[in-house]
Order: sequence, then structure tokens, then C-alpha cells
Amino acid sequence: MDKTSIQGYDFDDDILPPKLVLDQLRHHDARMDSLQSDMALAKASYTTRFWRYIDGQERFSSSQNYELSRLDQIEVNRVKPAISGYLSALYPRRIEVVVSNSPYTSGDSEKAEMVLNDWINKPLMRNRILSCSRQALLYKGAGAKIGYDPAGEGLDRVWMRIFPYWEMVLDHDVHDVEDQRFVGHVSFQSKQKVIEEYGLEEDDLGGTGRDDFLSSSVSGIKRNSTSGEMTDHRAFVRVLEFCNLIDDFRDSDGTVYKGRLEIYVLGEGSSPLPIYLGPLPLVDHNKNPMAHICPLIFEHEPEYPLRGLAYVDQLMPQQKELNALRSFTSVASRRDSRVYLARKGALDADAYSDLKSGEDGLIVEVDEQYAGNLRDVVVPIQHGPLSGNMMMAMQMADADIERAMTVSPAALGVVTKATAEEVRAVERHTESEFGRHAEQRDLWLLQIAERCLSAHVAAMFDVGDSEGAEQHLDEEGNEIDKDREEAEDSPNPFGKEDQEEDQEDQEEDQEEDKEEDKEEDKEEEEEKEEVHPFDEEDEPGGVEETVEERRDFELERPKLRTITLAKPDGELLEVVPEDLDSDFDIGFSETGRTPTSDADLRQNLLGLMDKMMQLFDVSHKGGPMSVLADELMRTIHERFELPPNLHPDYLKTRVSELVDEGVAPGPVPDEEGVAPAAPAPAEAPQPPGAGAPQPPEAGAPPNIEEIIAKIEQMPPAEALETLGEIFADNPELLKIIEQSKAEPPEAQAETVQMILQRVREVM
Repeated sequence: MDKTSIQGYDFDDDILPPKLVLDQLRHHDARMDSLQSDMALAKASYTTRFWRYIDGQERFSSSQNYELSRLDQIEVNRVKPAISGYLSALYPRRIEVVVSNSPYTSGDSEKAEMVLNDWINKPLMRNRILSCSRQALLYKGAGAKIGYDPAGEGLDRVWMRIFPYWEMVLDHDVHDVEDQRFVGHVSFQSKQKVIEEYGLEEDDLGGTGRDDFLSSSVSGIKRNSTSGEMTDHRAFVRVLEFCNLIDDFRDSDGTVYKGRLEIYVLGEGSSPLPIYLGPLPLVDHNKNPMAHICPLIFEHEPEYPLRGLAYVDQLMPQQKELNALRSFTSVASRRDSRVYLARKGALDADAYSDLKSGEDGLIVEVDEQYAGNLRDVVVPIQHGPLSGNMMMAMQMADADIERAMTVSPAALGVVTKATAEEVRAVERHTESEFGRHAEQRDLWLLQIAERCLSAHVAAMFDVGDSEGAEQHLDEEGNEIDKDREEAEDSPNPFGKEDQEEDQEDQEEDQEEDKEEDKEEDKEEEEEKEEVHPFDEEDEPGGVEETVEERRDFELERPKLRTITLAKPDGELLEVVPEDLDSDFDIGFSETGRTPTSDADLRQNLLGLMDKMMQLFDVSHKGGPMSVLADELMRTIHERFELPPNLHPDYLKTRVSELVDEGVAPGPVPDEEGVAPAAPAPAEAPQPPGAGAPQPPEAGAPPNIEEIIAKIEQMPPAEALETLGEIFADNPELLKIIEQSKAEPPEAQAETVQMILQRVREVM
């Protein structure tokens, strides 16, 4: 619904009308302003700019030199190693999505799993997930926004964007996530982009610049910057994307949708009403709308699940103390310089200069008339050592911050003498703070996966149409010429005759267009008549009537796009909406590659090589045991994470290719894993006196060599007939024999020799 239609929309019965929405935004801004200084200091500590933020100077120009006093401001950055080590363990190199059927599943879990794994493990998508996780650890949370682009292709139709905590508008006062009334995203967007996307006029919008929310200028501290930094100070507007989860949306055609999406442009002179109003963009498998914004909060206040607690907050007190104590010791060490007391008149000017230079092997001479003790001429002043209390305080701060990290030494690169059982206990991390955060990560990824599937389903049906997209077409579907319309509406300055001539030309053009359309329709009808499921006898109106019905049906049917995926064996799978639009059980398994996992993979390959070869041999022979062998091979491949080229399906494809090329003889397992039994040479009945091999006596084993020798003595055509009777149960050889009967005798003889050679190999 555009801006004009929203003017008459009735908000009286809504729980969250636009006025209360803007009140919630003001409450959000006030809350973020109160938290700004803490989050800004956490970022400064993470980027080793602690003292620069304290002094209000995060940036220095290249021409400005550091002052000597700043050299005493020492930072001990413990925040960045803690975040980096925690993140590397929390989100490994690769996460595998595991999709299984639930009691209500009607889709294809295998295709859904392939779509999710290919999408979520793309490099760009992985970087965004890492960015969101890093921000959620450094601040109090972060947000992800998911949508789809109808113009995209394949998996690129669905996109995801990450935004920081202070841009995420949450219902902070609820005590349960299911009770939240709204979720939103407020950000600065390009003014030109907003004008083009929502059809606004430039005069309706103001403009502003974008400031870094965590800069010291926002918190009121003076910042050293030049006026040339803000070159685009009027190029952006503040936009609120608000998902109202409790109010319904009533469309102009009378349709009522649960929940709605509201877009507001904020700033001076802006309207209190939204510039866009419509249904929520995504729905789940039960057709219930859901917000496309997913907040990630690792830790929250006990009674408020949407009030986040930052992981860095427990490190900042010790981080501040370490920086202060370390800077104090640096200042004290610089004050511990060489200071001397000298008797006046005992040394001349040259001796003073030599003493100050402090050169090695220097000899300072004293006047020979000096009668005092030489030890009294120059006396160094001793400085007291630093207090042991200060060093003890630094050690205590170090110990406190290490305990607060909750990161294993291995994540920080520290090698310990831990046992294998201790390592496994740390990996399971079910009873630690890290385990709770990993659980929150999985719950957040579950929301991402559900919205990814929903967005893929929506993108398959959405062909990119929008309201007003066909305003340039007339009733017959032809493109409207605006210049021609203006000429028709305006008076003709050349008189009535010219106007009639123009009208005649237009009518002739329309007649030509209609004739071309009729020819095209005739060609389409001829093509559809060949594939139409109805005959003239079945339909009373004949073929012409059924074609018209088919055309109407094609116009009403939405254009459906699919996704094509490739399995490990090279087979292509086509994904349709019914495969993804279902209720699945979704989980995650960590499959990151490390030196330890690589060593385990090599050990598994060496230990399972003989077993895999035996199972493959049983699978290739066919029979009931081949089914069990195939399932065991698949289970071993999945549990021990073997390479893709050892997957049973891939091996079957390779064997089929070799058999087709004639390199590998023998039966090939079919799709169900059952291979046809290898044909055994049968007894060939021969008429008396025909020279064909005679059947052996009852109970005596057949002499295969004698049969082969007799067949070799026959003419090629007669030998082919005999072989066709012997291998009547083998369709492959029968096909080859039938094709050879139409060939010349020389080619028939080669075929006979090839078949007999294969029989000898089987023996």
C-alpha cells in the first residue's frame, strides 16, 4: 500500500498505531544513548584505542606527531584475544545443517538440507554470520535481516544483512520472546534509494549525514576532525523498518493479513504516518507470517530475554585496571633517570659535559689541589623501587581477566598437557557458559534456516511484479506511447485533415499488429494441439475450445521457478516449492577441519580401507546382501566424514561409466542397490546333425570349453543365433546380438569373439 492509500487507512482499532510506534522508537533512542558510552569504550578497547577514546581523539591526521606524554599511555589489549578465541571455538570453520523429517513433514528433507548447506556455507554468508556473532559478543547483541530478490538466480535469490545492536528496535519489556509485539530496524539509507524504492518526491524528504554511533562526537566529547569529512551531509535519511506482530493488515481488496510491515521516514517535517504498509514478507510452512529480522543475544537479563548482556562487560573492569596500572609503571620507569650530586667547583665545564654524555670508559679528572675524598665529588641519587603492591595488583587483574574469559587455553594458542578425556569434555561444553552460548547460536541459526527456506519458496513464486508495474500497458496488453497520448489530448495545430490522416495511420498499424498476433496465436494453437491431453471426441467444443481454455489457464497460473542442485554422484536435482515448504527437524553439527581432524581422517581411511573394499565387492555382486552393504557404506561415509569421491553413489556412477565404455565388464547395481545376477552359460540345445554343441547328460557338469570351441567353428550368423539362445536371460547381450545381425559377416565374427572372450573371463 503506497503513501496515498495510507492517508485513508483506519488505525483506530490498532494496538500499535503509528503514534505509539514512534513513541517506541524514541524510547529505543533514549536507551541506546544511555548505553552508547559503554559500547564505545568496549569497541575502543577491542581496536586498541582505549586512551584515544578517553582523550576524545580516536583519529589522528598523518601530519600530527604523537606527544611524548602519550608514550606513557600503555594499553594491554585483552579484549580482542578473548573475542577472537571465543568466536573461533563458538563458530568453527564449517557448520553442517542436518535436516530430518518430523511427524508433519511433507517435503523433501534431502533437498532442503542441500539448499541450506550450500546457502549458509557460502563464503560471503559465512563472513556475515561471523560478523553478527562478533558484534553480539562485543556489544549486547546484533541483528540479521533476511529477504529475497526476485531478479536473482538460484541460491543468490535469498540475501541476508547484518546490522548492529543500536539499530535493532526490540520490545525490551516482555518477559518471554513469544510475547514480543514488534521488532524493527532503524538505519540511515541513501536518500536517492528511498525515493526510487517508495516512489516519493525529493521535496517530501529532508536529508542528513551519517555519524558513527560509537564515535566520541556522539557522546558529547570533542573530537579532532576536519569539516571536510562530511561531504554527504544531506544525502541520507533515517528509515524505520517496523514489523508489527500483533495488528492485522487490511488490504484494499478486503484481504486481512496477520501482522504487517510498516516503513517510516524519520526527520524534520516527516509525516507521522508510514510511507509503506503491507503484509509481512515471509510466512512459515503453516502459512503464519513471521518477522524477517532475527536478533542474536547470547546472554540476557534474567527476567527480560530481549535485554542483552555483553560478554565484554565482564572483562572491562579488569581491562581498565590493567591499562591504568601499566601506564603508571611506564611513567615511573621513565622518571627513574640518572641524577647526581656534585661538589661545587670540583669539576670544570668539560668534566660536566663528559659526565652527562655517559660514554663507556670515560675518565673524569679532578683538580689535583682537591684534598677531599673522591667519593664525595659526585654522588648518584638513588630512586626507590616500585611498590610490590602495584605488581601484585597487576597480577590479580591478570588472573581475574583470565577467569572471566571462559575460553580454553587451546583457543588462545596455548599448548597444555591435557588428556584426551579432558579435551572431549571441553568440546562437549554442555556444563559451561560457552555451552549456553553455543545453544543460543544454534537457536539463532535455526531461525535463519527457517527464514531461508521460506524466502526460497517465496522467490520461486515471485516473478518481480509489483503494484503499478503494468501501468504502461493498455487493455490489450500493448505498450502505451505517452507521446502519442499527449498528441491526442492536445489540440491539433495543423487542422482536421492532418488529424484524420494520423488516425487512419494509427488504425492501419493496429490492424497490422492484430494480424501478426493472430498468426502467432495460430502457431501456438498448432503446437498446443499436439500435446493437449484432450481429443475432439472428449470435448464438445473440439480442439479450438480446449486450446482457449488452456490459454486462459496459462495466463492465470503464476510463473514458477525452481532451483537445480548437484548431488555428489553428479545427479541433478530439481527443487520445487513443495520440497521446501514443510515442517522439518533442523539441527547443526560442527565439521570444522583442524590438524587433529585431518589426522583422524587419515587414520579412518587407513583403518576402513579393507572394510570398504569388501563392502563394495558385496554391493557389486548383487543380491539381498548388496542392500545391507550399500547402507553400511553410506553410514560409514557419513559418520567418519570420508571424502566425497568415496560416496557409494559416486562410486556407482563411475562403475556405470566404465561399463558403458566397455572397460569394466560385469553387472552394475541399480538405483536401489540391487545388481542383477551375473549370467551363467546355459546349455545350448542343438538339432541333430547341425554341428551345435549337445546338452550334457543329466548330473554331468557342462564342458564350457567344448561349447566355446564348437561355437567358434560355426559361421558368424549361426553362432549369433546360438549365443542368443544361450543368453536369453541377459538383455544386454541380447541387444548386442540383435544389433550385430544387421552387420556384415566380418563385424559379426568380431562380436562373437568378444562375447566368447567375456565368457572366458567370467569363468
